Amino acid sequence: MNKAKFIELLKDGASMDELADKFYHPSFRKGWRKVTSGNISWWAAKTALRNELVCSDKLVYTYKSN
Repeated sequence: MNKAKFIELLKDGASMDELADKFYHPSFRKGWRKVTSGNISWWAAKTALRNELVCSDKLVYTYKSN
């Protein structure tokens, strides 16, 4: 998965749990996909959306909706 796909899915309601290394979105067969917190595409998307992502105490990132 590349940076653009991460951004598209985050804007569509996905979330990334960095502690569990899981990226959640209803379009995935299991509801989540294993993505390590060190994934270069995840870091690129995280950097591109730095002011638009909300991070919880448990390192779960979601897109901030207006």
